[in-house]
Amino acid sequence: MNIIENWSTTDKALYGKTVQTKTHNLQKTGLFTDDALAALLDRHPDNKIDVCTMSDDPVYPDKHCTVDFRGYSGKQLIEAAKAGHIWINIREAMNIDPAYKHLLAETFDDLEECTGQNRFRKNSRGGILISSPSAKVPYHCDPTMTMLWHIRGRKRVYVYPATQKFLPDDAYEAVLLGEQDQDIPYRKEFDKSAKVYDLPDNTLVCWPHTSPHRVENQSYCVSMVMEFSSKESALRNSVMYTNGLLRRHLGLSPRWDESTAIGRFFKSIIGHFFRRIGLHKTHIRHDFVRFRINPNEKNYLSSVPSFIRKF
Repeated sequence: MNIIENWSTTDKALYGKTVQTKTHNLQKTGLFTDDALAALLDRHPDNKIDVCTMSDDPVYPDKHCTVDFRGYSGKQLIEAAKAGHIWINIREAMNIDPAYKHLLAETFDDLEECTGQNRFRKNSRGGILISSPSAKVPYHCDPTMTMLWHIRGRKRVYVYPATQKFLPDDAYEAVLLGEQDQDIPYRKEFDKSAKVYDLPDNTLVCWPHTSPHRVENQSYCVSMVMEFSSKESALRNSVMYTNGLLRRHLGLSPRWDESTAIGRFFKSIIGHFFRRIGLHKTHIRHDFVRFRINPNEKNYLSSVPSFIRKF
């Protein structure tokens, strides 16, 4: 089955350089119906499932807050997503579950044929997102190459330029060094420069590496997100890791867009080595649970005394 539809030679030339949207056929597999997803939730490991809720504030001061979903079936979680205010990420479902793992391999085959580029499959991840009509994903950037395969529902995606204004070097370095999560500083006026896409069913959207983006649902949604590395993304991340160390330990002010090709080459080697030996100690951020699924409450949520997630 051809998963990506109508990919042209022009699309091939533009891949990774601009935002692209194409139609796809993942829904035809039958693996993304509510019944199939409920069964997947029932058999997937709890420690690979994230259920979160989020603030209504457009600047998202509380970001995503972890929800305790234990004791509820996959069918009940689907019901909570449809009627509540939650976002479910079945992490690595496309890597772990046999049926979905086979589909991920097919998807990579098709992507590689369309783009003419090989991927680092051993580092790839595929997760399935199930989210409420009111769900939002805050302004953030991904260190990996990321593709959003939207399957069902109406989803609005804002993609911003990957420039110093929207993604300062020190903010991206902090993500790579583990000093903060992928959420980065956002101002409402950034939206004037965003490209906005309203995604119908069966729409793939991808963007250049590190492009900041955020998402707002317009209805109950089901999507698949695919993350992987390319030679270009691996090079940039190693260079930026080195720049982060130089900024923090030597007080220098290196910039990605001012570095030369030879400078990037040597910095990538240094960054790769330092990442392997763990030179920079990452900050340990505890995942605090603040809510629990409750079908008897508004938005299917009850507040609980905060505790560190251990499930």
